[in-house]
Amino acid sequence: MGMTGAAGRNGIDLDTAARQEVEEAERIFSDRTGKLPTVEYSDAHEFDIDGRPAVHYTAHVTDISPDTEYDPGSARFDVVATPGFATAEVMVLIIELHQNVPGAQGAEVVEGVIASIRPS
Repeated sequence: MGMTGAAGRNGIDLDTAARQEVEEAERIFSDRTGKLPTVEYSDAHEFDIDGRPAVHYTAHVTDISPDTEYDPGSARFDVVATPGFATAEVMVLIIELHQNVPGAQGAEVVEGVIASIRPS
């Protein structure tokens, strides 16, 4: 299982926007009682999207307490921030992939989604 999403941020730089969003992994994967998972964050990876700067962080989340039988034991949570083109100064892309479940996707899916980002 996986999902993607996008958000806009104003008044902060790319690195801060990406770092703040990736740090949400701890809250997103906490259980109903507030028990937190274990989260390991990557260092920032800076790159270009069509000549514009971007920054990418990954959170590897383990020890996720299941609220239902469908909750994963672990997940990958990736965030890319790049300059926005419309209503926000920064565009933030979020990619969430559940791990240790049948049909789980890996890093190649994340890299494919990131490689497909284009200005519009």
